[in-house]
Amino acid sequence: MPEKFIQQGAEAVLIKKGDWVLKRRVKKGYRLEILDEKIRKLRTRSEARLLERAGKVICAPKVVSVREGEKEIDMEFIDGV
Repeated sequence: MPEKFIQQGAEAVLIKKGDWVLKRRVKKGYRLEILDEKIRKLRTRSEARLLERAGKVICAPKVVSVREGEKEIDMEFIDGV
């Protein structure tokens, strides 16, 4: 399945893979490596949990899978402006 780069943000890169979006948190070179790992892992876990809870109330992408070790979230692609 071909990957298509969507957006680069301050914390992550978004990549479209078919009907899914991969959100990959990027390393920060200015942080201590052990601290960076903990922060990215915690934020990945927290975001996935928040998306699941928000999806019960509003239109939010459904989380397909979370890989905390790789700091990645696979989620549904919602087409919009």
